[in-house]
Amino acid sequence: MTTRQLVVLLGLAAVWGASFLFIKVLVEAGLGPAGLSAARTLLGVLTLAPVVWRIRASLPRDRKTWLLLAGLGVLNFALPWTLFAIAAQEAPSGASSIANSSLPLWSAIFATVLLKTDRLTGVRVLGLAAGFSGVLVLMGGGLLDAGSDGSWAILIMLLATMCYGLSGVLIRGRLGHVPGVGLAAGQMAFAAVVLWPVALASGAFSSVSMGAAEWGSLLALGCAGSGVGVAAYMWLIGETGPVRASLVTYLMPPLGVFLGWAVLDEAIGWNLVGGLTLVIAGVALVQGVPLRRLMSRPGVRP
Repeated sequence: MTTRQLVVLLGLAAVWGASFLFIKVLVEAGLGPAGLSAARTLLGVLTLAPVVWRIRASLPRDRKTWLLLAGLGVLNFALPWTLFAIAAQEAPSGASSIANSSLPLWSAIFATVLLKTDRLTGVRVLGLAAGFSGVLVLMGGGLLDAGSDGSWAILIMLLATMCYGLSGVLIRGRLGHVPGVGLAAGQMAFAAVVLWPVALASGAFSSVSMGAAEWGSLLALGCAGSGVGVAAYMWLIGETGPVRASLVTYLMPPLGVFLGWAVLDEAIGWNLVGGLTLVIAGVALVQGVPLRRLMSRPGVRP
């Protein structure tokens, strides 16, 4: 990787790794889950709007594509972002960042079942077992009692990442012709249309108390994470290819755990460390990409 590409990768990992810290801050300030999701989608769309305007000529024109974007707006943004906000009411932000990394595991399963383009080798099956075992380890002693230690929240986050994985496979199979930034902005726009009426009707903003930390968290989550972060990731894929860009998957969880400990004083117990280790190992096995390949031959797209 070039220095510029590495800087973008590390910046992206920092922004996305800190997203669960921002979510936790906003939830603890009284912002309802639907309101949090509605606000971040709107900020993401507004941030991406200038880029979308610039590439408007390459956006799709047919009704079928826009209907797919509308459906994916719910499946890929509105539903999982709201689920993560619900889970953040109980789960530590560090655990959320680890659970979020189960996305590649779901992607492997859905790509095998729906696209028939991938196959589950012995190594990938081992990776799936390790990754999902890591999620179970996150639950610690509360595995059998869904009401203790936020175990139910981990399950909710697992459902959210399943939505991500299914969405990614659907996009790969049906929307590969849509520019990446337009694809993200279109989905977020439809998600905002769905979320704002729900947020207003449910009183998601009625008891929130916003100070400097809360406003900063919301702007970072919506503008940087949901807006600039998406554009940066699309640029990184174009410059280095999807294999090297996927390094962000490995960098986010440790940073999320560290920020939860450093900023919110969240404990780092055996289940957090064990879950982190198993999930990252599982993702590495499922993706089947040696680190030497990821970092070698700078400037050459795999």
